[in-house]
Amino acid sequence: LIFNSPGEFHVQHVTDVAGVEACGALKNVIALGAGFVDSIGLGGNTKAALLRVGLMEMASFCQLFFDGVQDGTFMESCGMADLITTCYGGRNRKCAEAFARECANIGENEKLSQEDCVEKWNRIEAELLNGQKLQGTLAAKEVMLALKSKGKLNEFPLMKTIFEIAFEGR
Repeated sequence: LIFNSPGEFHVQHVTDVAGVEACGALKNVIALGAGFVDSIGLGGNTKAALLRVGLMEMASFCQLFFDGVQDGTFMESCGMADLITTCYGGRNRKCAEAFARECANIGENEKLSQEDCVEKWNRIEAELLNGQKLQGTLAAKEVMLALKSKGKLNEFPLMKTIFEIAFEGR
């Protein structure tokens, strides 16, 4: 069996359904942040720090909202590995980089409205993704609603900042 060849290749089975599914959504929010970092050339160390904090916030979010989430899930392919892959080559990172580059041309005293931000995201998505859709922007909105409902927004500074950049013209 190709998927279970000890010493050569092994697929790990993860039973933490909620953790796996949440990681699949939350990594896209963190990938927006990676695109923002890339757009201003902050380099590999800054991006690595963003991924570290992002993974910690993903785990905290899951533990806050889902009973029985297993800590080990975040070290599996669905956690850390998928986060790294998405933050270095995914469509959410790519579009966030384009978004931030465009926003860099806005005057220092100007600020985009939420409507302007949504319009910009929609245009970038249409231009760069050939019919694919961004998940990070949608997930960022849902994350903010969930955190606000629990009064926990300030305990997730990275996700909060990513949302503010993406939708509040920060």
